[in-house]
Amino acid sequence: MKYLVLLSLLVCGFASAQLGMKLESEQSCYMRYEQIKLRLTIRNYSGNTLVFGGEGSTERGRLTFVIRNQANQLVTCLDPKANPLQDIILSPGMSRDLTLVINSLFDMQRADTYKIEAHVEHYRLPHICASEPILIDVREGIVWKERVVGLPMRDGSSAINSVQVKLMQFTDSIGSIWCLRVEDDEHVYGTFRLGPYMSSSTPQMDADGGSAIHILIQVSPRLYSYTVYSMIGEVVKLRQQVYYVADGGYPQLSRASGYLKVINARVAKLGTDYTIKPERDWRKDARNNP
Repeated sequence: MKYLVLLSLLVCGFASAQLGMKLESEQSCYMRYEQIKLRLTIRNYSGNTLVFGGEGSTERGRLTFVIRNQANQLVTCLDPKANPLQDIILSPGMSRDLTLVINSLFDMQRADTYKIEAHVEHYRLPHICASEPILIDVREGIVWKERVVGLPMRDGSSAINSVQVKLMQFTDSIGSIWCLRVEDDEHVYGTFRLGPYMSSSTPQMDADGGSAIHILIQVSPRLYSYTVYSMIGEVVKLRQQVYYVADGGYPQLSRASGYLKVINARVAKLGTDYTIKPERDWRKDARNNP
């Protein structure tokens, strides 16, 4: 056993001399079916150009992952032929950042803790290079509100398909947040983080005549996030996001005018009413928006 441990350490040591690898995740905790995005940084210390998996090339190398759950069981790979490094060329000293959705490649749907390592192999390198492992928690949320939404059909005489739209509360490593999940009996079409749970505010959710999902949620004492999600084919996508501040009352979703809109609010001005941007983590910036 000691010999195996020593051999493992030697393999890792030799590998790290050839390639530098760093594996990172955007979050340490995800809700079930949420996209788990990883970033892998690879730097070539071999002193030679490495060509990975080009079609018809003899210089074939590949990137794979070893993922184990809390019971130390290997997680099933959904696409064994996938090679995110295909057609990538690393010159000596060059680094490359790769971003991928790991749960599109591996079955990580169960609520569990996953240990993930990235492995890179190449015929010109004497050893497989392994990154330091990272841990990812996958947890289920609690359904707070749910409704069935019919989908527009091109054929006016065919049966109407529908999806279940769920507003869910989820607790990650920082605190409780609101999430949206769209699914039917067979598929989950999208899971999205909406904003922080605030005991003084209740999220509002409705669907318009085109089956788009409208959500208004408070993300700081003065700031509200208004988002619209639509089904495009079999994918749910964010169609619109606008920030509002209260103006003349409590901001609400209203269809009094015949269509959904936000009332008792005005569009917030970036740099005046708030300093965050949509792609940033509102929980880190909410303290800057009193």
